[in-house]
Amino acid sequence: MTPSGIEQSTLFSVIWWAVAAMVIIAAILVVQVPDLLKAALALIASFLGVAGLFVMLNAEFLAVVQLLIYAGAIPILVIFAVLMLQNVQRSSPFNRLRIPAMFLAAFVSALLIFAITDTSWSLLRDAQVSAAFMGQAETVFSDTTPVLAGLLLKGALPLVQSHRLGSPSAGQKPGY
Repeated sequence: MTPSGIEQSTLFSVIWWAVAAMVIIAAILVVQVPDLLKAALALIASFLGVAGLFVMLNAEFLAVVQLLIYAGAIPILVIFAVLMLQNVQRSSPFNRLRIPAMFLAAFVSALLIFAITDTSWSLLRDAQVSAAFMGQAETVFSDTTPVLAGLLLKGALPLVQSHRLGSPSAGQKPGY
């Protein structure tokens, strides 16, 4: 499918790249801002930008789902969890895995850039998305969602337990 009409305009391209940059900057802020409430607000901005990209791709249904579920419900749950913690202004303690995680993220990013630049996109121009592929993608997403939710709960338990049991003793780090 070749772009036609508005997709070829310079204004469309400028808006596209501005929204994409906003999504990337907001996503970086989510993981770099020490204050949990500000990180939740950056998460909302990132989700809103992704919804804007969906609108620009003429995927209005995905944009509505992105707005209702991701930009609406999930940040509200995060904000309620932040408000339930007693010490919201205290930032997350330094995690000993931060440096290895940065190297892993750089490796995955390099791998994605290599895959994008090495792919022969001309072969994919005329390809049709089959119903079987969509069924496989739906199965993958429906199988991984409960696992991710469980991992989120496992990560949240040390935070809740350290606040419920009181402050940790002098030599202990909360949740680690």
